[in-house]
Amino acid sequence: MSGFLGSGTPLIADLSLVSLWVLGAVAVGGWVVARQRAFPRHCRLMAWVTFLAWLPILFGMVVPWLGLIRLGSTVFAQPATVVPFMHGVTGGLAQLLMTYTILRMNWRRKWPPRRPLWLMRISLALWLLSIVGGTGVYLLLYG
Repeated sequence: MSGFLGSGTPLIADLSLVSLWVLGAVAVGGWVVARQRAFPRHCRLMAWVTFLAWLPILFGMVVPWLGLIRLGSTVFAQPATVVPFMHGVTGGLAQLLMTYTILRMNWRRKWPPRRPLWLMRISLALWLLSIVGGTGVYLLLYG
């Protein structure tokens, strides 16, 4: 089935792109809420964003990315493979760090570090970088 953004892309690619941009905007909104010191609302919002972000990642990105890895190192001289690979590494690291941070802040308070503010900041920065990189992947593959 063809996507809704045009250019004959798969529907899952369009859904992944749009959903992660929306979730990224909500995450920035969560940062604004934290700056207003409304921490309970911030925690709930970021937990929802983090767990909802797993859906497009698992259903739209993991399988193609693993297929890229199976191609081997000989194809990594081309931008069409380097950019998706780097996006996958950055995005995977961001998502895992965000998930750890959410679990630590909401349910496992004894997990390190004692002051996790830097985890939140690094997670958000990596995730936003990954969203921009994912847009680059989308344009590279389908644009």
